[in-house]
Amino acid sequence: MPGQTFNAKALTTASITTVWERLQVPTTWEGISGVDSVFEPRHDEAGQLAGFKFHSTAAGRQYAGVARPGPREHEASLTWDIATSEIRGWVRVDLQPLDAGTRVEVTMHLESVSMMASLGFPFIASAIANGFQQTVDHFADGMSEG
Repeated sequence: MPGQTFNAKALTTASITTVWERLQVPTTWEGISGVDSVFEPRHDEAGQLAGFKFHSTAAGRQYAGVARPGPREHEASLTWDIATSEIRGWVRVDLQPLDAGTRVEVTMHLESVSMMASLGFPFIASAIANGFQQTVDHFADGMSEG
C-alpha cells in the first residue's frame, strides 16, 4: 500500500525537561498534523503518557484512531504507533538540547491500510506535506507556553 514519510525541525525556547513534560500532556498531541482532538489518554505508574485515542478529519470525514507507545528514551525521543480504519504509521519526536532551548524534530510515516484507502491517500499525504513544517513550528512554539 502507498506510504509517505514527513519530517520537519523547529526550535523552542523551552528546556528539554520542559519539552519532555509537555509531551506527557495529552492535548500537546493535538498540535500534530492529522490529530484534531485527543481523548481517553492513559498514563503509566510513572506518570508518562502511555497511549490515547484521537479524532482525525480527512476529506470531510472524521476518523477515530489510537496511539500506542513505541520506543522512547527519556528526554531524547518518543514514538507513537498510530492507526485509524484507513491509515497506519508512526510519529517520532526527537529532542536535542541547545544553549537557548531545544530542537524538536518530528518525523511521521503514514501508509494506507487497504486498496480503497489507497485511492484517497495521495490527497491526505499532499495535505499533510503542504503544512507539515508550519505544524511542527506551532507544535514547538506550544512547548514554551504555560
